[in-house]
Amino acid sequence: MRSSGSTSEQSRIYNERIILQLIRQTPGLSRVHIAKQTGLSSQTISVITSSLLERELLKIDGKVRGRRGQPSVQLSINKQGAYGVGINVDRDHISAALLDFSGQCVLSLERTVSFPTEKIAKDIAQELISEVKTRLQNDWAKVQGIGLAKPDYMDAWLDSLVTNTEQREDLVGLQAELIYWQSPAFETWLSEQTCLPCYKENDAVAAATSELLFSTGVPRKHFFYLFVSIACGGSIVTDGECYSGAHGKAGSFGLIPTATGKHGKWILEALSISSLKRFFNALSIVWPQGDDWNKTENQSVIMQWTQEVAFEIQPALSAVIALYDPEAIVVGGRLPDVVQSKLIDAIQSVLVQQSVLPVPEICSAHADSVAVILGAAVLPLYETFSPQKELLLLSSSPSLKRPLSTSV
Repeated sequence: MRSSGSTSEQSRIYNERIILQLIRQTPGLSRVHIAKQTGLSSQTISVITSSLLERELLKIDGKVRGRRGQPSVQLSINKQGAYGVGINVDRDHISAALLDFSGQCVLSLERTVSFPTEKIAKDIAQELISEVKTRLQNDWAKVQGIGLAKPDYMDAWLDSLVTNTEQREDLVGLQAELIYWQSPAFETWLSEQTCLPCYKENDAVAAATSELLFSTGVPRKHFFYLFVSIACGGSIVTDGECYSGAHGKAGSFGLIPTATGKHGKWILEALSISSLKRFFNALSIVWPQGDDWNKTENQSVIMQWTQEVAFEIQPALSAVIALYDPEAIVVGGRLPDVVQSKLIDAIQSVLVQQSVLPVPEICSAHADSVAVILGAAVLPLYETFSPQKELLLLSSSPSLKRPLSTSV
């Protein structure tokens, strides 16, 4: 059996990322404390932290005087040391976000658009990137890459998902234009436009990454993320990382058939904003805006829809629980808050009634509507600076998360 080894350069990069992660989690650490928590030698830590300070990825916050010897410096992440830019192309909007090295959102932009074609997406993306460059000025050189999040199968199930009246008049023509999204052409274009590597994930994985890295409270290492937008999808988080599967399709919850097909054959059709809009239209009720969601007549419609949809997806969720045994099912996306709250209640109720196994916690994501774009923006920072065991394996298979385009 062939063993995997590592080069000294790979080990150095891995140790560097471990130190960055430790300081990110506990700002103000001294080199002595880093040595205690990592087991690395004082000399190794001194060399690595000096390099990180020189590259302006770390900063000195102050000094702590011990019982003897020279005072120890306190190290923290330098927010302006690096940046990540995210682009989210979805069926109903295109957005951009800029994250600093601490993970804080510096800038967030969004444009509404229905099922964007190649030209529309490129025009909007150029506009958004231009605004980010204007904000950063010379610091644009510190951007580590572009993270792209977009749904899979943009050109499929249009009869169920398209609610725009004008676009519905020519679904065949729209589908022909949306075939563009089946290829990696847009991420290649983004890389060429910015001269930066482009990292691509689907929207559900990007949202789960956001939950994994930015959620407050006790961190979860094993959860299933249920993402609901114009369509829906899922992502499996296991042992603190998103699990992609053999072909990068793990967690494709939307591609499971529904229980009866009442709201669509596939879950992505039934559990979606499109489905909810169709439900309101069938009852000749105007789509609510703002506080209108809390009106009595709308509340009854929401209750009915969430209960019916929860029934449609119950067998699939029971399978997730049985096969994966998650700590929690986290529900996020772009559903109105009141709808998402009632959906969670309905899912909880139907699972308790139908499941033999214990039902895990079912809860809302920490950041619903912005989760995808935050997850996209963190991808370049995650890929460049987060510890990954694959770095140490000389014979490991190429990661599914490596950049699809790396023009520089």
